[in-house]
Amino acid sequence: MARARRGVALALVAAALALGAPAAAQGLRTLQVDAFGMHADRTHLRIGEVFHLAIHVHVHERVTALDELVVPNVGTMQLEGDERRVTGSPTGTDVVETLTLEPAAGGTYTFNAAYLDAIDARTGKPTRFSAEPVRVVVDSPVPSYPRPGTLSRFARETVVVGAGVVTVVIVGIALYRMRRRRATAPVFAAPPVAARLVPPRTPRDEVADTLRVYRSAPANGSLVRLRGALFAAAGAQPGATLRDALGVTRDLPLRTALGAAERTAFGPAYLRDASSVELIDATQAWLG
Repeated sequence: MARARRGVALALVAAALALGAPAAAQGLRTLQVDAFGMHADRTHLRIGEVFHLAIHVHVHERVTALDELVVPNVGTMQLEGDERRVTGSPTGTDVVETLTLEPAAGGTYTFNAAYLDAIDARTGKPTRFSAEPVRVVVDSPVPSYPRPGTLSRFARETVVVGAGVVTVVIVGIALYRMRRRRATAPVFAAPPVAARLVPPRTPRDEVADTLRVYRSAPANGSLVRLRGALFAAAGAQPGATLRDALGVTRDLPLRTALGAAERTAFGPAYLRDASSVELIDATQAWLG
């Protein structure tokens, strides 16, 4: 009899769970998530330096927004910008959210994975999709202290150097006075030689140099430097987002190059080659 009662209780619990699962999933959207990634453009930096944390999701469906995306908690990092861009393509929709962050203290920071909950279009089941966590190391300034036993040696060296300086000054004054006494004829100063003027470097020169390096070696480091030079040429401050850079320049070729740099840096990996060619052509067109 007791075994029968336990069997009935287990059956009731299973039925309740079966009824609750569809109710919990009613608020989820059906999506086919083809790619989900998160990366930082700099993983080793100093206090006060700005970096970008980008989250990229590619879904098979054509959507105008992805409100299900949950970004990681940035903790004590100072959030200086949060930009989300949605781009449609023949293969679906790409959503890229870029966080601009500035560390206020040194240490090792691990950003938990961004995630979204949806009904998996492949299986029809509620699923949590997530990216890999990202780790960033921030260096702290290291104070320097004199080693034991070096303070007295430093004092002795200071006295010796000071005595040498005083001796040189006294000898210089004596020689100056002797030369003044011996001078009998007027001394004519040689005409000044005009210094060769070197034109100052311009932001356009910096863009041209970084483009030359990126074209020969299109790696992540040279891409970051070229993007920074284009932002500086637009008049944007360090750490600015694409929206900030577009807001301070009306130069159409430069705005085109800025957009190409942003797509190359934070766009889908499978479009990196095409966007890199677009970036080189757009930048060269702006340079003329």
